[in-house]
Amino acid sequence: MLRGVIDNLQTSWVKLGHRLAQLTLRAGCNDFGGTLMEESISREAGADAGEYTSVEEIQALVRSMGRIPVERTTLYGRVVRDAGGAVAGHGAGGWRGRSPVPAGPLPAH
Repeated sequence: MLRGVIDNLQTSWVKLGHRLAQLTLRAGCNDFGGTLMEESISREAGADAGEYTSVEEIQALVRSMGRIPVERTTLYGRVVRDAGGAVAGHGAGGWRGRSPVPAGPLPAH
């Protein structure tokens, strides 16, 4: 219903747990969220999920649902890594696939 209006929906494995977050990938979410080194807010609020999950485990969770995991930038550009694993740049991203906002001062209005 909202295709083209809202392009990306992120699930929260931190709040939902791994299995329910996996199921949301089938229900329309296309962003599994990311890794956390330490999460305490959700656990202090009573959630039983939200512990550390490695990149490899997140990739396995996504793959097991028939999806292809892709690392993204904040603006939904694709992160590209060189052969050694270092970030080599990323593709176009930004809102609705437009180019990222350029670095530097804001233009005068």
